[in-house]
Amino acid sequence: MRRLGTFGLTVFTALVSASAAHAALIAQFTGVTPVGSNFSYNYNLLFSTQSGVDRLESGSGSINPGAIGSPDFITLYDVASDRPGGNFIAASAGSGFSLSLQELGINAAQTLPVDDATLANITFKYEGPTITTDTVFPGFSIVVNSNDGTSLKQFTGQYTDNNGPEINTKVGEIGLVAVPKTSTFIPEPSAMAMGLMAVVGLMGRRKGRR
Repeated sequence: MRRLGTFGLTVFTALVSASAAHAALIAQFTGVTPVGSNFSYNYNLLFSTQSGVDRLESGSGSINPGAIGSPDFITLYDVASDRPGGNFIAASAGSGFSLSLQELGINAAQTLPVDDATLANITFKYEGPTITTDTVFPGFSIVVNSNDGTSLKQFTGQYTDNNGPEINTKVGEIGLVAVPKTSTFIPEPSAMAMGLMAVVGLMGRRKGRR
């Protein structure tokens, strides 16, 4: 099942009011704090359920989007550059979650987010007890070496149907959240020069074999 996610900037009171329409698992940007010479972009994760008809569960094993029994999760896309010379420093997960960093995915089932393969995504995997009530999870952060503001990027999330004929099936959703503003990664001039030299050298070797 696929549901359209609420904007990550929505305050929790509005989210609760909207829960009569459907449940949600979203990321909420809460502000920036200095960490030495770096900057921590901070988040809450908000889970809203429609009178317990949906749940958040840790499942078993690794994430398998859309599969019954898979852990529930949320992925924030294109949050920073973790390549040499990039702005990514670190990330942390709140209580009850673990995190993974990758450049593609992990996508909730039946979603098709915009995903720049040169920028890092962060997936927060739920590992706590089963939740069937509206819950705020604090303590998530992305630390970068610059404070250039935010840009709206996508997130996808997965939670679990807890009632009716679709019980135990997974619900996927997609929405927007503010993340650190990051330019698409461009190699440093020295790296580009080395690459060019390697190409020229290869062309020379191929020419010599004729």
